[in-house]
Amino acid sequence: MFAVKPKAVIGFNLYCGGSPALGPGGPGQRPEPLFPGLLGGPGRPGSAGDAVMEKALETLRRVGDGVMRKHELAFQGMLRKLQIQQEEDLQCVVEVAAQVFSDGVTNWGRVVTLIAFGAFVAKHLKSIQQEQSISSLAGIITDALVSSKREWLESQGGWEGFVDFFHVEDLESSIRNVLVAFAGVAGLWASLAYMIR
Repeated sequence: MFAVKPKAVIGFNLYCGGSPALGPGGPGQRPEPLFPGLLGGPGRPGSAGDAVMEKALETLRRVGDGVMRKHELAFQGMLRKLQIQQEEDLQCVVEVAAQVFSDGVTNWGRVVTLIAFGAFVAKHLKSIQQEQSISSLAGIITDALVSSKREWLESQGGWEGFVDFFHVEDLESSIRNVLVAFAGVAGLWASLAYMIR
C-alpha cells in the first residue's frame, strides 16, 4: 500500500542551487533539501524505513538530474511563459501538472518530470530571493500528485515500485558474474582437454 498524507510535502531531496550532488553549500556541507518532509514505512510516505527512503532519494536524484539536464531548454521556456516572480504565481504549476497528465497516460517518467520541473522552479525561486515560496511549491506538486494519481501510485507499489522501475544493475556485480561464468567455462574446457589426453 502507498500511504500519502494529503497536505504532506514530497520527501525527496532534489537540490536548489549548486551541484545536485553537493547542494548549495559545496563539498563537506550538507545540501539543502528542496522537498523536505514525509516518507516513512516500507515503500510508502509517512511510514517508510530508512533503507527504502535512501534508495528512493538516490533514485530520484539520479533520474531527476537526468530529466533536468535533458529538458533544461523546455523547462526554461515554460518558466518564461509562466512568469513566476512571487508565491501567488505558483498556482500556475497546478495547470502544468494537469497538462503533464492531460492525455490520461501516467507513468513514472511523467511523475519524475513533474517533480524535476518543480526542482527547476525552486532553483528559479531561490535565484530571485523567493526561497520562502519553495515549501508552497512542494506542497502544490504533492497535492497535484496525491489528488489525481494516488490510485496509480498505489498500484505501482509506491516508492518501492519507483525504485524497482528505475533500478540500475550494479555494473561491478554484473562484470563479476560474467567473469565467474567465463572462468567456470574455461575450467570445464581445461578439464575436458586434460581428460582427452
